[in-house]
Amino acid sequence: MKIAMLAAALLLLPVATLHAEEGHRGRHHEGLERLDTDQDGRISRAEFDAGRAARDARMAQHPERAEWKRAESNQGWHEPDFAALDANHDGYIVRSELRAYHERMRPLREAERNKRFDERFVAADLNRDGKLGRTEVSEAMPRLSDEFNWLDENRDGFLSRAELKADRDRR
Repeated sequence: MKIAMLAAALLLLPVATLHAEEGHRGRHHEGLERLDTDQDGRISRAEFDAGRAARDARMAQHPERAEWKRAESNQGWHEPDFAALDANHDGYIVRSELRAYHERMRPLREAERNKRFDERFVAADLNRDGKLGRTEVSEAMPRLSDEFNWLDENRDGFLSRAELKADRDRR
């Protein structure tokens, strides 16, 4: 009986994997596809501008979202303009250009992420000993306080930069 159930599960695995991949692909490109109003597989300048105007109108209706936008901008994240995305300057953005843009920006995003991490670590390290004790974490990083024991891999009662970076990289 167990062998029959295992065989049935193995037979269904490729189908389940295919559906999961299709769902992921759909969500991943949903924003780009939404801008392609004429469904020709590319984004024109007019479609790009219309999408940005619609987003700005939605933001105006929700001031708290505008605040998030300002916070992102202060952290170094800026929206790309059409010209930055349209690498071949043909007046259209296609998926390969968007992917290439994200690859070009990856080192910059990673550098900004590391800078924010270092700033938060230094701010949390109240006694400036280069590691975070349970009290420092509960005061400066309350979301991590419940995970303190899990994150403290060497069980020394402190969280080092390396322990926190390993957790950050897993996310």
